[in-house]
Amino acid sequence: VYLERLLTYAEIDICPGSWKRIVLGAILLASKVWDDQAVWNVDYCQILKDITVEDMNELERQFLELLQFNINVPSSVYAKYYFDLRSLSEANNLSCPLEPLSRDRAQKLEAVSRLCEDKYRDCRKAAKKRSMSADQLSVVRWAPAIIP
Repeated sequence: VYLERLLTYAEIDICPGSWKRIVLGAILLASKVWDDQAVWNVDYCQILKDITVEDMNELERQFLELLQFNINVPSSVYAKYYFDLRSLSEANNLSCPLEPLSRDRAQKLEAVSRLCEDKYRDCRKAAKKRSMSADQLSVVRWAPAIIP
């Protein structure tokens, strides 16, 4: 729900270089809205060692701003997404397990993700070289973005 709202409100696209941060922002927000117990950004940083608390705070702040602070998800909307996702998985002969993600499945997903990231990185390097060859009209700087 939050991903779709973000794409609609902020008019951005998910791409290989941004999808992890965008999904992390949605998970961070959803876990705080869904769970009655407090979830702290520092808890995520203990799992995701490369991310600082300040970075998580900024990600959450930007995500909320881009959603225009619309975090309410009525039960009817939740149910619609749930059944749409189950129908989509069944239509594509995919299992929609009711158990947590296994270590083996997580490793396979991570491997596929790494391949896509490498491919995107190569495309980005080629684009950077092309842009730099245009008589140095501008300096290309690559900086990690919270949300593009």
